[in-house]
Parts: sequence; C-alpha cells; structure tokens
Amino acid sequence: MANEQTVLVFGATGNTGASIVNGLLDSGRFKVIAAIRPASKDKPEVIQLRTRRVEIRLADLNAVDDTISEVFQGVDVVISAAEWKTLPVQKQLIDAAKQAGVKIFIPNDWATPCVRGVRKLYDEKAVIHDYIKEVGIGYTFVDVGMWIQVAFAPAEKSKEKYPGQFDLWRTIIGKGDVKSAFTDIADIGVFVARIIADPRTLNEYVFCWGDEATKQEIFNIAEKFSGGKFEPIRMTIEEKEKIVEKSRAEGGVMEALHEYEYSYWVRGDNTIENAKKPEYGSALDARELYPDIKPRSLEEYAREFYGKAN
Repeated sequence: MANEQTVLVFGATGNTGASIVNGLLDSGRFKVIAAIRPASKDKPEVIQLRTRRVEIRLADLNAVDDTISEVFQGVDVVISAAEWKTLPVQKQLIDAAKQAGVKIFIPNDWATPCVRGVRKLYDEKAVIHDYIKEVGIGYTFVDVGMWIQVAFAPAEKSKEKYPGQFDLWRTIIGKGDVKSAFTDIADIGVFVARIIADPRTLNEYVFCWGDEATKQEIFNIAEKFSGGKFEPIRMTIEEKEKIVEKSRAEGGVMEALHEYEYSYWVRGDNTIENAKKPEYGSALDARELYPDIKPRSLEEYAREFYGKAN
C-alpha cells in the first residue's frame, strides 16, 4: 500500500469515526475525506473537520442513489463507521466503491468477536463480509472489543449518566469470571492508521484491544480507584438467558444490548484468544502487529475516570 492514501470515512463525527479521523490526521500519512449528510454540513463538528483540512463530501446513507458513486472518486480506502441502522446500505456502497476503483473497503464492524447465530447485529455484519468477498473488492475487517469507556459506572447511583446505568453495571452474571477485551475509543484511530498502511492486513481480519478483564476484576479496579465499595447484583446464567429471549421477541436496541452481554459475559466470545480461532475469523492481533502502540489499560482509565467528579 502506498504511504499517501486517500481515505474516505463514513460516520466521521461519531465516536468511532472521530477517533479514526484523528488517528489518520495525526499520522500525517493520509488525505482524509469525510462523507457527511447534507443536513449536517454546517454543524460545528463538520466545520471543525474543515479547519483540520478534511475534505467534506455530501452523502445521505438514508437515501442512497446512483449519485453516490461521485463520493468515491479518487479514493483508495473506504472506512464505514456510521450508525448501525445503516448496515444494510453498505452493499450499495461496496458496489459503488468497486466501480470507482477503491482498493480497500473496511466495513462497519468495530465491535466484539463472535460467531453466527449468537448476536443478530453480528449476523448482519457477517452478511456484509460475505458480500465483500463475493464482489471481490479488497478489505480489512476490524473489531475492537468493548469500549473501555463503558467498563465503569459512576461511584454513586445519583451520578449515573442515564437511568439504570448503575444497576446494569453492577450486575454480575454467573461467577463473574469470564474475560472480555476492551479498547479505549481514542486508541481505535491509532490502530486504524497503522492497519490501513500495512500490506499484511489486506484481506484479513484484525482485532484491536487494550486490555482484558473479568467483571469481577473490573469491580476490583473500580473499588481500588474510587475508594468505594460496590454491592453486586447477582444474576444466574439461566436468568440472563430468559432476558435475552424476551428481548429478542421485542427487538430493537434492548435485543442488541442483551445479546452483547450474553456473548461477552456468559459465552466469553470477546477475547483475543477467541478472535484468533478459525471459527471467529482467524484474526491478526493488532498488538502483535504493532508492539510499539501502548493502548490505555483499564486501570489507567479508571484512575482518570474516578479522579474526576462523576
């Protein structure tokens, strides 16, 4: 891959997309283009992108038509990090990117390793993986585990960021001894800038991670840096399974949430060990590829999180 690539990012103002843009710009090796909805072109965060010499191209993923091909002109790499509701439209983006001569398409993954039949959202992403391979465009699939930013909750229920956050966080399923992998949002972009410039990652699956811990270990870290004592809410695996089934019947965001929790706190899908297995996609370990990158650990994040008023 050439050192100076032109990279188009969908979802550039979201959490993951913004991190990716930051990583690309900080590396100084890429021309960065952000695909922005027409209705958002004058928003402060888009204006800020312009001041950082990010080219803005308008594209509405809720109304994709033949004109979308114009967005891909002169682009080497496409990175999709838009909201999850736009997952299906990626097929149209892939077709247009292929026709425009895009070399690599990185689809909207950015989550936890899994296998089919466990999480509906993963299954939808796997369909996109199949389509990419069928079309024959170059790709890199990238997962990042859980965000380290959701590993901890405020030290007191009265300070929770949304209703139910505190109790959801202190719920331990089973023994709380199943490990899960985490990545700081800010580190995602650092990894991505290296990944897309690395020929070893072409047509491969890469797993980025900063730390691994069980729910009980996270509790211990929280108590260490908050100075408080958290009383866990115990839940059996059978109780969680019933909640998952109920959420599937209802659908929507809660279905995704409970399937995620069952996947990483009960099944234990979200580990680097699993990600490397053939049934999970035979991932390359980003920390082995780039040992000089020092991602933030859970303890480092907790020290800052509980050191602030929260």
